Amino acid sequence: MAGQRAARFSMGRDGWTMIKEGTATYVDGRGPVIPFTGKYAVKTSAVFDLIRAGWDGAGLVDAPYRPLRIEFELTTKCNDTCASCGMGALSLQAGRSLSDRQLDHLVSEFASVGLPSVAITGGEPFVAMRALLRFMAQARGTVDVSKLTTNGVWGSQKRCGPTFDQLVAHGLLDNRLFVPLLMVSIGEQTTPLDRVCRIIHHAVTEFSDHELNIAVSSLADPSTREHRIYPVMRLYAETYGDFPHDRVHSTMRVYLPNERLDDQAAIHRPGRTSVARWMDHCYDCFAPTVGAYVLPTALLKASGDLYACAAFNVPEKLGFGNLFREPLRDILARTNRSAYVATVRAGGGLKALHDIIPRAESEQMTCGSFCGSCALLIDAFERKTGGEGTAGGTEPPMVSVDALWSRFPAKRPSGDKARG
Repeated sequence: MAGQRAARFSMGRDGWTMIKEGTATYVDGRGPVIPFTGKYAVKTSAVFDLIRAGWDGAGLVDAPYRPLRIEFELTTKCNDTCASCGMGALSLQAGRSLSDRQLDHLVSEFASVGLPSVAITGGEPFVAMRALLRFMAQARGTVDVSKLTTNGVWGSQKRCGPTFDQLVAHGLLDNRLFVPLLMVSIGEQTTPLDRVCRIIHHAVTEFSDHELNIAVSSLADPSTREHRIYPVMRLYAETYGDFPHDRVHSTMRVYLPNERLDDQAAIHRPGRTSVARWMDHCYDCFAPTVGAYVLPTALLKASGDLYACAAFNVPEKLGFGNLFREPLRDILARTNRSAYVATVRAGGGLKALHDIIPRAESEQMTCGSFCGSCALLIDAFERKTGGEGTAGGTEPPMVSVDALWSRFPAKRPSGDKARG
């Protein structure tokens, strides 16, 4: 047992921290899946077989890009006003929530392509509680809610227990494939930390890890790298006893800009990193993955715009259509016609673009994040290939998927058949 703990935890400045992101990563075709392990745990070792059966039943046979999850903005409203909000949340007065008609439309569209799961975010989803519960009830049995993100505003002594009861009554525990994850995001939020602790305590004492996972997304200022998870751990220990390290998963991030906020506080990130280095360290975000992550994941903004990446500062050119104006099936087909997406998908990440964009050029470009490097690489890719290979509404050059796999044979999933 001691050896297992050493493998699952890392030492922080205040002692052991919770389970680190990256534990228990399972990629389709690269070994067995162990159920009920990882932040995005699955309920069956046959999860990829079941997901493929859903896609095939929906007619998405052999499409190279098929998301395992769509992360969507239930609302852009938020009770808080974080100066560096990476999600671009708006005030309660300025934001908007999806309507009943839009929510029902999403459930129908998700079902039409056999989408395995969704993640619900905002804004703050719990300020749109009626819409949240409606979607969960409508989606039950059709598409799993694999993640629900919150700043913990509802974690007061009066609201915490009843809110959990409502979530359960509307299907929180009824997922078919994924153990649901409740993600509590802390950073600049003014939510009292005792509410965060109360939510954690309720989750780990009232639910088993086969029913519900809990995580803390601890965002840090890029200049100081200070995370608020440490005072949360101290307060929890003072209030409830030992912090439940074996149940609480960790996501530790830094703030990133969001184009929605014109007056967003400046992000001061020390140093500049070459795009070539970002490329070399980019992971395979299009490989079907569960456990530590759910990949590939798309982003659906409250406007209906759909992106082939779930980063909230995703490059606009990775937007391939609007789900409130056209079928999801058509948007996915357009994504699959993107030469840029196909190249990154087949090559296992941004490193695949080294074959197209000379390292001498990418070494000269600098930026502060993977997302920033992706935006620069899209433009460079279009210049090198002589066309718009990404933007929604265009007709990118067709690329033979088999031709791409032939360049990266080790990346080809075992179940992916050759196509003419």
